[in-house]
Amino acid sequence: MMDLISRQAAIDVLDKNHILGRGDLNEVLDHIVDRLEKLPSAQPEPLTDKEQRIFLSAMEREEKVCKQVDKECRDCREPYEDSLVSVCREITRKVKGALWTI
Repeated sequence: MMDLISRQAAIDVLDKNHILGRGDLNEVLDHIVDRLEKLPSAQPEPLTDKEQRIFLSAMEREEKVCKQVDKECRDCREPYEDSLVSVCREITRKVKGALWTI
């Protein structure tokens, strides 16, 4: 799998004035490659099995609390607002999609 970096981070790390001050093209290219290689990966790290179980357990507890709050605040919420339980489920779905197995 290829390592990803942030385009903006790459732009930020390259100081144009510093690069322009170098005469030799090979030296400039070496400098650019060196700075880009030192950038951290922009790709999220997958969760370990233990981290996945902790996350799911925490979200299960949070969903129970949200279910109770949804029940108590049925009349407090605007009709267009999502329930807290549905928000919890969306968070779980997004985290699984982003960090489970990459």
